[in-house]
Amino acid sequence: MTWIVDWTPPGLVALRRLPWIDAARIDETVERFAKAGEGDFYRLPEDDAVTLRLRVGSYRVRMTRDVRDHVLRVWWVYRL
Repeated sequence: MTWIVDWTPPGLVALRRLPWIDAARIDETVERFAKAGEGDFYRLPEDDAVTLRLRVGSYRVRMTRDVRDHVLRVWWVYRL
């Protein structure tokens, strides 16, 4: 099942602040997750059932799933 990726303004700001090679790798990983469901993701137990954390090397991507519209909304990109 293919999902539509929607980068929120805070997600875009965080992505643009990263080195371009890291930003490209994060974008590629998010797109692959949206298309094939592949990736190192984790559903956060303290949040609701639609919040996911996707791991991309030392970076983490927080996103939510809108099951009805098949949209992944990327909220934050941060480094550990």
